[in-house]
Amino acid sequence: MWNLVLISIFVFGMVFAGHGTRARNELKLTNRQSSIATHHSLPFSIIAKQLQKAIQENSPRKRQKALLRVRELVQQLPMSPVTDQLKGRLERALRTGIMSGEAEDAIDEAIEIAKSADKMLRQNLPSIDPEVANATLLRVLSSPEFQMWNPITKFLQWISKRLEKPINWVAKQLGAFFRWLGRVLRPILEWLSRFFEALGAWLWHWWQLLKAISPALAWTTVVLIGAVSLAFLLRAILKWWREKQKVQMGIAVAETLIIPEQLLREAENDAKLGDYLTALRKTYKALLLFLDRVGLIRFREQRTNWEYLAEVRKKASSEWTWRFQEVTNIFDRCFYARKAATANELSAVRQFVEETRLQARSLLKPIDKTGGRIS
Repeated sequence: MWNLVLISIFVFGMVFAGHGTRARNELKLTNRQSSIATHHSLPFSIIAKQLQKAIQENSPRKRQKALLRVRELVQQLPMSPVTDQLKGRLERALRTGIMSGEAEDAIDEAIEIAKSADKMLRQNLPSIDPEVANATLLRVLSSPEFQMWNPITKFLQWISKRLEKPINWVAKQLGAFFRWLGRVLRPILEWLSRFFEALGAWLWHWWQLLKAISPALAWTTVVLIGAVSLAFLLRAILKWWREKQKVQMGIAVAETLIIPEQLLREAENDAKLGDYLTALRKTYKALLLFLDRVGLIRFREQRTNWEYLAEVRKKASSEWTWRFQEVTNIFDRCFYARKAATANELSAVRQFVEETRLQARSLLKPIDKTGGRIS
């Protein structure tokens, strides 16, 4: 049996040494008389001392109390064959009677196990010099693999140093500006405060007066004032809306009064100067105005070319719609995709515009007897 105990102690010591950690430096016991552990004590030496003290107790109550404290210490240690052996001896001592001979034999065995474990751990765990450990840690942390973000950190520190003075100066100027603004606005705000305070007092006076005369009269006056205020607000909104609609209608009328023939003449002059993009834009706009004249589209500056194309598909023949789409593609590539406009592209668009102007009245689809247009 003792061979098994020694083997268990050796296994626990190797596990404890492999983890490279000590147990608690100081275990505070509930004994009010003294503090048992010191800075360099190991748990098994403390357990052995507590067991020796327990076996010396002549009072069953004190011995039981000491053994229960030892069991708490053992339960705080990592699970291992050694702790299992100690728990078994303690349980046997508590179970067979605290003062019996079998209990004292179990306590003696537990003391021997704790002393053997303490001796094994002291032989396997070398002492560590704090200064040497600190120097080793600093050397490891200063190695290149732990300095990956050091350049970024230095760059941020450099930026913060360069920006510290400008930021402080801006903050100082802003602080001075807001202080000056506060001094300027303080009289105005104080006057507004006194004004609203006086207005509130005046309204409250009249409200109390009307309420004293008749509560119904007071509430009727409030409702009438609210209704008149709402009416004035709605009138102002309606006036603003009418002005907006009037402006939009004026823009629409102005757009339709643009003469497409004048645009074609201007486009011809731009083409002579080599500005094919401007000439193409004016020519395509003249085409849209021609289509607006005959009712194929409704020309508006905010509409897109593809909206015009969708409208044309509903009213014109498929062949003419296909040609209009080709012309629209030329305009979009040059005007929106910034492709350099050429004289040939301008000539193709101009020719289509001239053909459209000559046969504008015949572009609409013929109407069948049921009132629908024939595709």
